[in-house]
Amino acid sequence: MVKGLHLSLRRYVLWTLLAVGCVLITSFSLLSSERFFQGMDGMLRHTMVRFATTMDISEDAPENTLNFYISARLDQQPDEILKSFADKELKPYQLEKVIEREWFLARPHAARFLMMVPLENGDVRYVSQLFTGPKPSGGKPAWLSHEVMSMAIGLAALGIFAAILLLIMRSVTKPVETLQQWAAGLDEKQLDAPIPTFRYQELNVLASLIHSSLQSVRQTLERERTFVNHASHELRTPIAVIRSSTELLQRVLSKEQQQAHMLTTNSKRVNALARIDNASKTMTDLTETLLWLARDNDQALPYHNVDVSEMVRQLCDDLGYLLKGKSVEVELIVPSTEMYLPDTASRIIIGNVIRNAFQHTDCGVVKINLQGNTLTVENHEQEGGVDNADDAMLQKPELDDTGYGLGLKLITKLTEKLEWQFEAGAVPSGYQVKLELHEPNDLDT
Repeated sequence: MVKGLHLSLRRYVLWTLLAVGCVLITSFSLLSSERFFQGMDGMLRHTMVRFATTMDISEDAPENTLNFYISARLDQQPDEILKSFADKELKPYQLEKVIEREWFLARPHAARFLMMVPLENGDVRYVSQLFTGPKPSGGKPAWLSHEVMSMAIGLAALGIFAAILLLIMRSVTKPVETLQQWAAGLDEKQLDAPIPTFRYQELNVLASLIHSSLQSVRQTLERERTFVNHASHELRTPIAVIRSSTELLQRVLSKEQQQAHMLTTNSKRVNALARIDNASKTMTDLTETLLWLARDNDQALPYHNVDVSEMVRQLCDDLGYLLKGKSVEVELIVPSTEMYLPDTASRIIIGNVIRNAFQHTDCGVVKINLQGNTLTVENHEQEGGVDNADDAMLQKPELDDTGYGLGLKLITKLTEKLEWQFEAGAVPSGYQVKLELHEPNDLDT
C-alpha cells in the first residue's frame, strides 16, 4: 500500500465485486450471443444437407425450393451468390455466409449463405440461400439487433447485481460502523454498561475483545493512580524526616563547635551532612515532579503572576550546592519579566533545566538568558572537560552523586503536559536547552 493512501474496505470490496460481476456478465453475454448464432448456423446447415441429399436434380436443371437454390455446379448459382463468394474456398459441409448491415450494432438488411455437400455416389451439390429485406429508412432503431438486445440484457443484469451488492454491503458495513462508533465513544463510565449486539457473531466477539482490553487498561490505570496516591504520602514522610534530622544535626554540630571554641570544623562530618542535605533536596524536587507528572492531564493548574527573572535567580541560589567543588561560572542575563504562569509547574520545569546544566558541567560556564518568554540555558565545558551534557552523563557518573538526575526526556514530558515549546541540542563545547513559556492566552485556554 502506498504511504499516505487510505483505502476504504467497503469501497474496495464494492468495486472489486462490481468489476468481477461486470467481467462475468459481459463474458456470458458475448458467449450467449455467439452460441445463438452458432445454433442458427447449425440449423441452417442441417436443412441444406437434407435438401441436397433428398432433392433429385439433373446436371443442367438446378432447383429453387423454399428459397433454397440447389445446383450440381457452382456456376449455376445466382449471380449475387457467385459475387459474394468468389474469393471463398469451399469445403465440404462448411457453411459460408456474408452478412450486410449499416454498422456493427445495426440490424442486417441482407444475408447470403452457401455450402458444398458431397453425395454418397461421388456427386456434389451446391446449396445457397439469400435473405434480403428493405434497408432501414429514417434510421430504424438499432436496438432491434440481437447484439444490442444482448447488451441491454447484460446491462440490466449488471444493474440488478450492483443494486443487490449495495444492499448486501450496507447490511454488512452498517454494523461495522456501529461498532466503530461504539468503540470510539468508550470511556470509563460506559465500560460498566453492557455490550450492545452487532448482528453478526464475529463483530460481537470483536466488541467483547475491545471491551475486555479497555477494562484491563482501566484496571491498570486505577492501580497506578492508587500507587501514586499512596506514594505521595509514603515518600514525603521519610523525606521530611531526613530534612528535619539534617537540620537538627546541623544545629547540634554548630553548638558543639561553639562550645568547644573550635576554630576549624570537621570537614568530613560537614561534607557528609551536606551531601545528605543535598540528596534530600533532590529527592523532594523529584518526588514533586513525578507526582505532578502522574496526575491527569485535564487537572486544572492554578495560575498566578510570576516574576520569571526572580524565580530563575532563586532557583540558581537553591541549586548552587551542585556547583560546590567545581570550577563553574554562572552568567545570568535575566531582565525583569512578569508572566501569568502556573507557579509550581513552572518552578519544577525551570528548576530541572537548571539542575541538569549544573549537574553536568564539571568545568566551564553556564549561561542563563531570558529574552521575552524564551529561556535559554547553555553549559560549555572548557578544554580538558567533556564535550557535552550527554558525554558528561556517560563519562563522569560521579557528577550525579545524588543519583536523582531527571534528564532531558523527563523535562520533555513535563513541557508537553504544560504545552510549552522545548528544544535541546548540542552546541560547540556544550549543550543548549531552549524553553519557550506560554501564558494561557497564547494557548487559547
